[in-house]
Amino acid sequence: MSLIGSLEDTKLADVLRLFSAGKKSGRLLVTNDESQATLRFEKGALVHAYGAAGRMEGEDVVLDVFGWTAGQLTFIPEEKTITPNVRRGLGQIIEDGERLGAAFHRMHALVPNDRVVFQMAAPAEEAPAAKIAPRDFRVLRLLDGCRDVREVMEATKLPRAEILRVLFELTELGYLERVENQRSLRAVPQGLFGKDSAEMDRHLEDDWKKLLRFGHGVLKVEVRGGAAARAVSLTASFRPGLIREVQLPRAVFSDLGLREGEDVQVKPLG
Repeated sequence: MSLIGSLEDTKLADVLRLFSAGKKSGRLLVTNDESQATLRFEKGALVHAYGAAGRMEGEDVVLDVFGWTAGQLTFIPEEKTITPNVRRGLGQIIEDGERLGAAFHRMHALVPNDRVVFQMAAPAEEAPAAKIAPRDFRVLRLLDGCRDVREVMEATKLPRAEILRVLFELTELGYLERVENQRSLRAVPQGLFGKDSAEMDRHLEDDWKKLLRFGHGVLKVEVRGGAAARAVSLTASFRPGLIREVQLPRAVFSDLGLREGEDVQVKPLG
């Protein structure tokens, strides 16, 4: 194993070209505080890549790493045959990485998984005009501060890559914003005479009212948790002093297989 250097003072493109020219075989590890990527070489050819927080593989991993601004580069020489998942030549990948890598990385940082939520935003006065294709409106009309990327994909039947493009381009221009509509709360059972609802802190409703869909208040919530990660929908009620607790009917603990004090995920529904 040999430490090559850091991305702050070593260009990834130069390292890849050096490995190609030297007919290197082995693993190039690129690591930072949040992620790790592994690029495999066989006699100078880049044949396989995986990592980047487990979200990507193949050429997408390499493009993403080109967008990293910090990280350590370590090479482990080894002769090992692996099923390729990189098809294009290294020169073309490097060209795309230098041209698109920074934006590609920002896009995947913006949408790290399919549970993130977006809504329309008010762009700055100096924001450039957005070019929105008719197909893009199928995505935009669903961005209400409630539906997540997975639900948008199911409703539009569009490829994930196309939805990510719309979200990224319009967020960069200021026309969309990513919002947090889900909260992790500690589940506490209600007393014998408790309400048949999910009771939460008043400040949480105030936060949810900032979302476009819930400006007039939150009437129902989804509570998800338990070993099977099942979900139930409940009427919502709010009062001061609960901080990060959600008080639930005892029947819900049975339905979800919850233990008292276990964290559940709560999001507004309507």
